[in-house]
Amino acid sequence: MKRLLALGILAALTATSTAAQSVQITGFGQMVAGTVTDGTTFPDLGYDSDWDFKDESLFALQVRGELNDQWSATAQMVARGRDDFEPEFAWAYVAWDGGNGWSAKFGRQRVPFFKYSDFLEVGYAYPWLRPSGAVYNATFSNFDGASASYAFRSGDWFNSIGLVGGSNEEGPPISQKVDTLVGIYVDSTYGDWLSLRASYLQADVTVDIDDLVPLLDALSNNGFANVAAAIDYNKDPAQFFGVAAEVNRGNWLIGGEFTRTTIDNSSYGDRNQYYLAAAYRINAFTPNVTWGRRDNKAKTRTVDLLPNVPPLAGLRAAVTGVVLLEDFDATYWSYGLRWDVASNIALKADYTQYTNKTPISADADSFAVGLTFTF
Repeated sequence: MKRLLALGILAALTATSTAAQSVQITGFGQMVAGTVTDGTTFPDLGYDSDWDFKDESLFALQVRGELNDQWSATAQMVARGRDDFEPEFAWAYVAWDGGNGWSAKFGRQRVPFFKYSDFLEVGYAYPWLRPSGAVYNATFSNFDGASASYAFRSGDWFNSIGLVGGSNEEGPPISQKVDTLVGIYVDSTYGDWLSLRASYLQADVTVDIDDLVPLLDALSNNGFANVAAAIDYNKDPAQFFGVAAEVNRGNWLIGGEFTRTTIDNSSYGDRNQYYLAAAYRINAFTPNVTWGRRDNKAKTRTVDLLPNVPPLAGLRAAVTGVVLLEDFDATYWSYGLRWDVASNIALKADYTQYTNKTPISADADSFAVGLTFTF
């Protein structure tokens, strides 16, 4: 039913236009097959020892219609394999172009966390099969609200400053709500070879995990409501900071990103995540390599709030397990190759080694190959 409704809305956007040339229909997608070559599962991916053809595969269709000289409407539907190709709106907004560098959007759009946020799922747009999982592991990517930006030139620099505000709500199995999301981002490009980016966002985060309810009740009933509050995300203030830089000199590219995420009033560890990537184009082939790190420190002092005595040993062990879910000391090495088969089609392969010194997840290696395209 959702699929029919989504396709019907897209058809209506196209059919109700009074001038065919005022509507642009574009799309992109990728078919990816992957497996774990060493280990059992790979973090943030749905791969195991069997070949999987759905987890990273997706198809998308975007319709943009001109309403008048200043206003337009855009809808982008994405059907992801990991969601059984059930389509959903990734974008659904009305845009205003005020001229002189001013613009605004109202509706569903991308959260400007990362350098590749706006085209994160357009696999054809970057050399590697996927941006490094060391950084690109956010639990949500869209928000409903408004954004405004101002673009201007200063000498050889072209700059864009943007403000965003809104909220996000994700449904089961884990319910997540992000309220009062506000942020700012700055993009700067020097000539045609250097690009810089910085972003800062903050919000109140609520996460409801059904499996955690018995532990929260047990803590509260035993007089440790403060510990329950520390491991329960309930309108906790969160902050995100990110910086990125990229040098692109035609045949070769070097870039990287650093992000830091914190959540106050919780056991959520401070997340420092970063990567460095390099690619070199040789005719139609682009070999690439990426190194990434996740350095997330769990707030183990939450566990110390519980006495280590026999009546509470079970609760202390359970709280320890929850707190250590935020502890990462992980390294990613990715080796990839892109082959531009045609002007809008690229075949990519990726081999990634993941090692983690903490017990949250076991070491694993993955291999994936995919065909990315635009139309």
